[in-house]
Amino acid sequence: MLALEILWDRIAGCLHGLLIGNAIGSPVEGWTAAQIEAEFGQLEQMTEVAGRHWRPRGLHTDDGQQALAVLDAICMDPEHPEQRFAELMVELRDAAPQRSGRWGLHRGVSKDFRHTVRGMQASGLDKPCAHATPSASSGAATRIAPAALWWRDDSRLLNQRVVQLSAVTHSDMRGIMGAQALAAAISQSMVVRSPPVLTQRLVEAVEAGERQAARQLGIPVDHRFSRLVAGLVEQRRAAYHLQDLLTGIEERARAIAEPTEHVDATSPFAPCSVLSALAIVDFSSSFADAVITAINLGGDTDANGAMVGALAGARWGLSMVPSEWLDDLRATGSLLERIERLVDNETGACQPDLLALELQWDSLYDDRSWS
Repeated sequence: MLALEILWDRIAGCLHGLLIGNAIGSPVEGWTAAQIEAEFGQLEQMTEVAGRHWRPRGLHTDDGQQALAVLDAICMDPEHPEQRFAELMVELRDAAPQRSGRWGLHRGVSKDFRHTVRGMQASGLDKPCAHATPSASSGAATRIAPAALWWRDDSRLLNQRVVQLSAVTHSDMRGIMGAQALAAAISQSMVVRSPPVLTQRLVEAVEAGERQAARQLGIPVDHRFSRLVAGLVEQRRAAYHLQDLLTGIEERARAIAEPTEHVDATSPFAPCSVLSALAIVDFSSSFADAVITAINLGGDTDANGAMVGALAGARWGLSMVPSEWLDDLRATGSLLERIERLVDNETGACQPDLLALELQWDSLYDDRSWS
């Protein structure tokens, strides 16, 4: 059991870490490691990049937006958070018109996500999981950290809620199990001395999650993700270089996870990117080391930064997050009540209101003075 002040520090570190990694990675989303190196040497700070895909410096993207929506949904209804989460996704779409890089108040969402929300708009929200797409992306994983914090001491309920929240957008078990694996890693970090990330206990947690998901969804157990995690844990015992692990992740994903296109360790394909996030944090010596490593590998940098930042923040806490990153993060100062609710498992409406915050953050696009 963590002392209250340490628990607060870890929860605050996880939330801020998610948004920080997301914001640092945002302007270079889709870049290769070589492109990042050519432009920045090593990207270590929040920045903005001129051009058609410009994004405000220090602002999180859709991954962070959906994580905050998950948090608010859990606080409103811990038994059925998927209902309020789905409602918030529609409300964020309906709150503003479509503009370049923004879909309502959503920033940078995928085609699959838009399909899901359009389905909700057309047929209502009585069945929040009715419009999920067969996506194996890391999208469910990037937003799942608040669930891991709320059910940090109850793995059974955590597994159930991860499935409920993931199934709003993902019907593919690879995407759902990516969220389950990251949630298990975060919850296992919430102890006085965080153990290594890549352990047999994590493998067992993923196996339990697979069985739980099969029961909830009424489908056969899909063992692919636990096989991938087990392979990574086994390789880690003899690996001394992160790149060796990343290569192994790629090879096992191609052999076991059945991708439909070329993938590498930093692709948005959950069997690649989620496992890479676990490996990066396991290899890192500090919060900053983990985030900088994740971003400079390139690929789906905003999502990968969010996952690594959340897990690293849960391990090292807010007190180990560089102050300059907190100063640059647009959301800093708006999360205090949400942190308190997670610490105390206190239900109720979060303040400031999420839509009000998102409208405020959306106005940052009006400050653009160049194209």
